[in-house]
Amino acid sequence: MDVQNATNLLQALRQESQLLSKQVSTPRHSIIAKSVLHGLHVLNSGAGGKASNGSHRTDQQEDDNMLAAVPSQLWVGLAIRPCQNHAVEIGLVCHDGTATIDFMVHMLHLSHAENEEFPLDLSIHGKAQALEGCVVNTLRTIARDNACRFVAAGIASDIIQACPSLPSRLWMELDILPIVLDRNFDRQDVDEIIDSMARKCVLPNLQPRLQIGALGEVGVDLGGRCAFVLPENYARIVGDRTTRMAIGYSQCLRRKQRRLAFFTASSQGEVARMRHALMRALNCLEVHCSWFVPPPKPEAARIHERIWQILSGEADLHEAFPEMYKETIDAWTVSIAKSQKWTADGGPLAPRNRGGAAIIVIDDFSMSGLVTIAKELDPTRTVILRSHHALRDDLITAHGTGAAQVWQWIWPHIKSADLFISEPMHTHIPRIISRQKLGLMVSSTDWLDGQNKRLSDEAIAFYHLDFAHHCQRQGAPHLAYPRRDYIIQIADFKSKTAMDDAIAAFALFRRQSRYCSRLDVSQTPQLLLCGYGSSDGTSLSQGLSHLRVSLTDEYADLKDDISISSLGSSDQIINALLTRAHVSLDLSQSNDFNVFVSQSLHKGVPCIARNSAGNALQIQHARTGFLVQGLDKQTEIRAVAQYLDTLFSDEERYYNMGFCARMQLSDEISSVGNAVCWMYLFDRLTSDHKPKFDGGWVWDMALEHAGERRHADDVELPRNIATL
Repeated sequence: MDVQNATNLLQALRQESQLLSKQVSTPRHSIIAKSVLHGLHVLNSGAGGKASNGSHRTDQQEDDNMLAAVPSQLWVGLAIRPCQNHAVEIGLVCHDGTATIDFMVHMLHLSHAENEEFPLDLSIHGKAQALEGCVVNTLRTIARDNACRFVAAGIASDIIQACPSLPSRLWMELDILPIVLDRNFDRQDVDEIIDSMARKCVLPNLQPRLQIGALGEVGVDLGGRCAFVLPENYARIVGDRTTRMAIGYSQCLRRKQRRLAFFTASSQGEVARMRHALMRALNCLEVHCSWFVPPPKPEAARIHERIWQILSGEADLHEAFPEMYKETIDAWTVSIAKSQKWTADGGPLAPRNRGGAAIIVIDDFSMSGLVTIAKELDPTRTVILRSHHALRDDLITAHGTGAAQVWQWIWPHIKSADLFISEPMHTHIPRIISRQKLGLMVSSTDWLDGQNKRLSDEAIAFYHLDFAHHCQRQGAPHLAYPRRDYIIQIADFKSKTAMDDAIAAFALFRRQSRYCSRLDVSQTPQLLLCGYGSSDGTSLSQGLSHLRVSLTDEYADLKDDISISSLGSSDQIINALLTRAHVSLDLSQSNDFNVFVSQSLHKGVPCIARNSAGNALQIQHARTGFLVQGLDKQTEIRAVAQYLDTLFSDEERYYNMGFCARMQLSDEISSVGNAVCWMYLFDRLTSDHKPKFDGGWVWDMALEHAGERRHADDVELPRNIATL
């Protein structure tokens, strides 16, 4: 950074501090800022000058397939130290992942009466807001003026006492992942503290590593150190009724102090994402709940994937399920229960009188043997089985099918479960499950995580640029947004039908629609197909190869306008791509509840989807999107193309649908609503009078028990679609 830039930054910081002083000053309290800048270095991205936002590329650059450089990604360390004379030092250091490249100490003087000591708890009289604002504005200024982007912040734990909302503000306003760290040394100089904080928060591959503790317990959000969500954040994204229920049920559970435990076969994937969000919400509500996963075993994971393919009908209907697979999974389940000490005294599966959990929740059938183990050790303890995927009852009950073989192996394990919680679609519920033991609960989404929080325009531009470079590395065309709109579909590449049909509908729209006929080819919309969620590398590569061959053979005129790319591990890239899409598609034949549909609607992006059970729960036809159901595939493809033409041609209708999409999302599908459902279950199932489920919606039961009235204008998922 040159001298002129340093001078400008110093002036900007002084102006910001003066503004903060005016905003929070009282007759007893004023802030006088003094900035001390040390060792300023060049922070730009190597492209010279300020960073490009990726949104104003020239036609020549696009024609030459040139992309602007991605801004440098940095980590920052933050600390605070009270000083004499009612002053406080705020320090920050910039780290490039290898070495410290810059640091700053910002001095704030807080005037009090001469005999008044400086308090460490600065959250009174508006001081916390002033300090938080100073940090946030300083980081925003540095990033803007130096073509860089902060990825994560290592925050000394004592700064949280002074600025309790700082981690949340960094996450929501600057898209910086906050990591609260303890000081493990006696040094008091701020520059030493912040340097240590920055080094400790450097993340490999820009993602926090999963924390697995003793007994295989998942430490959600780095064991609570990534405290980027506050209770008030949740209160802003749901209605008052949901907030009241969350508070009420959490108070009941805190009084009972019962041990609650979830078990999932993996700490990654869509089911695990819901568990991360649920644990995050429960932690905010101060409800103690544990989540356990086994050590990874690739062989078991491959067998589990095969099980879902067979039960959902994706595999060959008469393909046999080898006895060897059953023996492998059964032996593995027993061995991990022992090796992880889940059954030992104090373990979650131990009897309650030996420290075990009061309620056990087991996700899906991957570890169905745990139901048997839990019941053998404590026969009267409540065990819940949560099923997330489609179960073809017609295949399960048919003689000689692979699904029947798998179910005959699973059923003896799970039939002793006290409660079966399923998605609210008949395609997910085998008829052998008794209605007295059946409850319905929908999949949920955390509106505050990286995939769904509101991103700034600068952040969206950054992730679009980063994704464009990703496409270039994969040899795929990149988007020309904002000069051209785009249509997006996010699906597993194993779902070849969904991808093929999306391309066919897009081709029909581009070649025959009224909207495209009026435009030059360089102004017509593009199609983005993103692969997501496949754990099978072979399936991923085969799916990509199949689609690219199809483009070359059948859609040569459109191959440069169809981008096919796998998604990386960044949630924010998915967020940015969905946020700026004009329309989203879900043409999968799966009946599962696709969370990307609700995420699209949450961003005001209308969705065109097949009229499956899961999509019918989320989309209001012709109001928040379009549901497609034809007599044959060609009819469906033509309908998709026609709906695309409507959404691009009729601007007023498009924006009305986007507005309705944002307003018509029920709290049931939020992580807070999901937490309410689980807290209701935990509260009632640990009481003397157990509820009667009878195949009912857990959300409705929670409302009734909390004394909350339902009104005609309540936003709820439809109760009359695809349920029993």
